[in-house]
Amino acid sequence: MVGLIFFAIILVFIYKYAFKKNKKPEGFEDVPFISGLPVAWAYLRQRNYDEIGDLIRNLSGGHGFYLSRFGSFIQLNIASPDYAKILLTQSEDAAPKSEQNPTSILYKFFGNGLPFSNGDKWRAHRKLATPAFNNALSPEMVGETTLDLISFIQQNLNRPIDVFEIMQRTTIEVLGKLAFGYKFGCLESEETPHIIKVYKYVISTIVSPYRRVFRWISKLPIESNKKFMNAIEEFDGFIFDIIETKRNEIKKNPYNKGHDLLTSMLELGEQEGINTDVKQLRDEMVNFFVAGHDTTSMSLSVSLYYLAKYPEMQEKARAEVINILGNFPNTLPNSDQLKELKYVSAIIKESLRIHPPVPVITFRKLKKPVKIDKYTLPINTTLLVNAWQIHHDPKYWENPKQYNPERFLNNEKRHPFAWIPFSAGPRNCIGQNFSLMEQKVIISMLLLKYNWTLPKNSINKDKLLLAPQFLLRPVDLKLIFTERIN
Repeated sequence: MVGLIFFAIILVFIYKYAFKKNKKPEGFEDVPFISGLPVAWAYLRQRNYDEIGDLIRNLSGGHGFYLSRFGSFIQLNIASPDYAKILLTQSEDAAPKSEQNPTSILYKFFGNGLPFSNGDKWRAHRKLATPAFNNALSPEMVGETTLDLISFIQQNLNRPIDVFEIMQRTTIEVLGKLAFGYKFGCLESEETPHIIKVYKYVISTIVSPYRRVFRWISKLPIESNKKFMNAIEEFDGFIFDIIETKRNEIKKNPYNKGHDLLTSMLELGEQEGINTDVKQLRDEMVNFFVAGHDTTSMSLSVSLYYLAKYPEMQEKARAEVINILGNFPNTLPNSDQLKELKYVSAIIKESLRIHPPVPVITFRKLKKPVKIDKYTLPINTTLLVNAWQIHHDPKYWENPKQYNPERFLNNEKRHPFAWIPFSAGPRNCIGQNFSLMEQKVIISMLLLKYNWTLPKNSINKDKLLLAPQFLLRPVDLKLIFTERIN
């Protein structure tokens, strides 16, 4: 509490200074402006994210375009599918991603991976990564990992299990195999592998709500944080060792084609004459790891939560899976069967709508003027797209706070940019298809094997509690799995 009061005092002084020094940009006098102060205070108090979303909607008056300020940082926020389409379909040269300060905490970890790079570097590595991801679309590999998940759950039947924790363990194993053909062993025992502990420490430092509120902290040189820098160095050493091992394997067996992302990118880089230096490969692997692990485990946790909260949905989904896969636990679905799982797909899409793992999906800094509505946005304007606001806009979603997978089955026509959990346009998430496939495999196999419910004393009984971070996290989400009797 003392810490919160201290930060609140600092916050007030910062905003008083900011209001004296900053005004609305010229030409935007009639654009709604929301103060970042109440939003920042909500973050610092760790309010549930749906409360923060409601606060932003109330402050902005539900407008699809508004200004906000955090300290001295002024940005334009897009909360409309129409406006999101204009920005997200701009050429990469006109609206590139905001570049990170090389001394910042984000750059130290994420580097110049696909989500943060621009120009020729982005185009070259996107060209390598796209076919690499297509080669890695293996339901069988995900199914085999899900069998390990089932073995892990078997040891914890009939008692509350931290579902986000076990989904993280599962997606880490999937990503290890997908990205570089590596097995971490997260599902072999309750003990978390050391390198995953290192990774979690790094991520927890980066997504701290204090860094989100006081953005100038993230711009400060991070070398003084020895613990963080040592963790980065250790994780980097792990990634560099894997890259070197893969390079040596390819040299020894050039005709033994691998299916993991790293091997595919090394082979394609050689074929296309694209330089795949070790630092850039490290950056790509780190970004794939974070995007494919943290976001997918969040989405899976949301789906499992709502299937526990609404048993009739769980039974309907199970009936569909049994109809397509048969009533045989431990069955591994194939690609053709996954395409038939319409209701399971609708569950996943609704989970991604109601609780998008990354509520603010992109920061862009314009290199060319862009016209949105009656406004011509000048060069160097900073914009972001608020996916949470778009996903909860009652103009596009009836009863947006209600969890209803049926909305994705009724063939209702809606704006193509009203659902953007993976962003959209040329900078959309390259792992979208893999993530959706992975979620369908895991959910369908769990439905064949188990029933699951919320504990009677669950803090999430009435609604899902979400920690307000850059990547959303469920708060103490536990479920009880029981084995089905066929």
